[in-house]
Parts: sequence; structure tokens; C-alpha cells
Amino acid sequence: MDICLPVNDYARWRPLFEQAIDQRFYTIEHLDRMIFDGITQIWFGEEAAIVTELKTYPTGVQVIEGIVAAGDLDEIVEHLIPKAEAWAKEFGCKFARIESREGWAKVLKKKGWEVSQTALVKEL
Repeated sequence: MDICLPVNDYARWRPLFEQAIDQRFYTIEHLDRMIFDGITQIWFGEEAAIVTELKTYPTGVQVIEGIVAAGDLDEIVEHLIPKAEAWAKEFGCKFARIESREGWAKVLKKKGWEVSQTALVKEL
């Protein structure tokens, strides 16, 4: 359950990642490139997986950002997110950030997460 990229592990989760991402903004091919180029980290569990990315903002603050998650919700919340958070903290990150669907705010509130901003989208 560490960061790694065995191709067969990614292949197992790729169809579920493709369903989970908002394809108006990202394609699965873009996610593939980010993963295989080493831009992201992928965290595998027994029944879940998440993809994260480290970002440095103009203020210099480093943040781990959740890009996509798939699989068992309890494993994501109880094991994979805390593992990614601990790794990011050791790496110097000061914050963790997830831009996703509203349901994640409810699920993660009990783990200390709070809504920081709201993204509104309008098709033009």
C-alpha cells in the first residue's frame, strides 16, 4: 500500500478513475500521462486507490492535492488519505486539498477537513 506504479495495479483502477474524473476538464489520457511522467503519486489499497499531486503555490506553500479516488470509501477515508497526508507532511506540505464533488465535504468533515472555496461551473 505504498506509492508505486506497477502497471497491472494501475490498469485495475484506470476504468474506475475514468468514471470518477470530470471529463469536461480532464481526460483519462491526461491522467495517464501525469502518472507515467511521475507528476503524480498513486496510492493503492486492497479495495481502493487514489491519485495525488504535489503543488507549490505562489506564496511558496506546498500542498498535496487529491486528483481522483476510486473504490471502497472507508479504505479511502481511513487508510489512503491519512497515508498520503503523512507522506506529504514529511515532504514539507502544509495543506492537503481536494477539489471534488460536494459529498466529499460531508464524508471528510469528521477527519478535520473543511470547505475552503466553492467551485461553480457554467457551460458557455
